[in-house]
Amino acid sequence: MRVPPLLPITLLAALVAAGCTSGTEPQQPAGSSTSGPAPTQGSADGWLCEDVSPQSLRALAGGEPADPREVVVTDDDTSWVCEAYDGERPLVRVGVAVGEEGREQARALAREEEGMSPGPEYLGESYLGPRLAVGLTLCTSPGSEKGERTPYSLTAQALGDSGEDVGEALRSTLTSVATKLDRGFGCSPRAALEDAAESTTTP
Repeated sequence: MRVPPLLPITLLAALVAAGCTSGTEPQQPAGSSTSGPAPTQGSADGWLCEDVSPQSLRALAGGEPADPREVVVTDDDTSWVCEAYDGERPLVRVGVAVGEEGREQARALAREEEGMSPGPEYLGESYLGPRLAVGLTLCTSPGSEKGERTPYSLTAQALGDSGEDVGEALRSTLTSVATKLDRGFGCSPRAALEDAAESTTTP
């Protein structure tokens, strides 16, 4: 991930380290594209797209992947998107977007997807379905005034046309992303829920 203004090098290093060592999930709040850089090889025994665990990867692939690899699709100042593949077969797209625009896009994505329902509170304003998981939280912006928080939108979307319910693998992936963000930035899922409630009641 290129280091944007909101993601200084020291914090980026902390997030990567958290992703490599995180093996448990918090019990309490804590269309495919092939554009972008050339794919890189991965391993079913390691991490693909940073936060797709080997177990989730197997669930998404419907078995042990023969040729796991990843493609970084977007890497700019406000978003990062990675896709995991088994050979040429797309499995999942994982994304993080910073800012209000990304939050609205994630909400729209959830509204357009069938079978979505409210997700766990530790993901903030969240929505889960058989093929899509969305988590909207608020995190402290480095260098900002005390208490100022920025929207962070997390998405995990199953690719391909199998139609299989892989919601649990997607939820697990978002949990890993949210855990790293909270360790690195300090996030408040509760504040995100309160913000969402305010926006639905304000004329």
